[in-house]
This record gives sequence, C-alpha cells and structure tokens, in this order.
Amino acid sequence: MQVLKFAVTTAAAALIAFPAFAQNASDTASTAPPAASGKKAVRAQNHQIEKTVRRALTKTKGLDSSGITILVKHNVVTLDGTVPDESQIALAESSAKDAAQSNKVTNNLTVREVGN
Repeated sequence: MQVLKFAVTTAAAALIAFPAFAQNASDTASTAPPAASGKKAVRAQNHQIEKTVRRALTKTKGLDSSGITILVKHNVVTLDGTVPDESQIALAESSAKDAAQSNKVTNNLTVREVGN
C-alpha cells in the first residue's frame, strides 16, 4: 500500500513539475546566447566599425595615425598606441567618436617619446 501511495505521489509531483520545467526550458531558450552565426555577425559588425574608424583616422587632416591601433569589442572602440604630440590625442579621439557614432570610445593613446 505504501509503495502504491509513493508511486501516485511521485507521478503527481512529476505531472505538476513537468509544465513548469517546460516553461523554464522555453524561457531559457529565448534568453540563451546567440549561436555561432550570431558570433560571426558580431565579429563582422566589430570589424566593420574598426574599418570605419580606421578610414576616418587616416582621412583626418593633421593626424599621424600610423602608430594607432584600433580594437572594437562589445561595441567599445579602443584606441591604443602613440601619436607625435598631445594635440593629436584629442584629434584622434574626436575623429573616432564621429566615425563610431553611438559606440563608446576609450582613448589609451600616449605621446611618442622623442627618438622612437
């Protein structure tokens, strides 16, 4: 008798829990990270932003962009490297912000030491 009662209780618990599990599984599926094709799309978008910023920096009058490295990750554009003088740091950042549009720009540029 106790075995039958245990079996009925277990079956009832399973029936009650199953719809909740199914609902949670569908919720999880909709919030899961993007698949491999999503990663490719993000990489392609980051690459396109990088190209746009690079093009803007090279076209900016009075800016020596040869020592500037551009990294785009998680919609943040990071400028690394060196420029010949202090005024070019602000010029590079301004140009990158214009080109990057709504993306954040982090400026890690430094002034190149004389002789290097």
